[in-house]
Amino acid sequence: MTNIGAGIGLAAAITLGSGMAAYAHECYNANRSEKGNAGAGNSQAWFTVYFEELTVGLDEADAECVTDAYASTGAPMSFTIHVKGANGQGGVVAGNNPHDAKAGDGKGIDEIFAAHGADLVYAFDSCGVDIPL
Repeated sequence: MTNIGAGIGLAAAITLGSGMAAYAHECYNANRSEKGNAGAGNSQAWFTVYFEELTVGLDEADAECVTDAYASTGAPMSFTIHVKGANGQGGVVAGNNPHDAKAGDGKGIDEIFAAHGADLVYAFDSCGVDIPL
């Protein structure tokens, strides 16, 4: 249920509108390997969310279309996000960076929506599927 809840939270955050990066502080390490993400997922500070969780509740054809469309963008199919507040950072890792362009540059700590928000929206839009809330 935790993964589903995270997926629903991620989907809800997608709908925040065109200012996604301003609202979303789902931080992940863009340079970490799958093995590194697996290790980080064993801590209480990081949690892995899989793209397929966003398709829960869609019929099979829509879920496949959305997943294929998202995969075609080359964006990651999972994100190991920081879920435990960063001490002295207002609870976020990258959200306090005054350089907005660095929030999604594919280097170090990025924010999901700054880096891949357009890919997420594209996947649902291209299949004519509403983003689940």
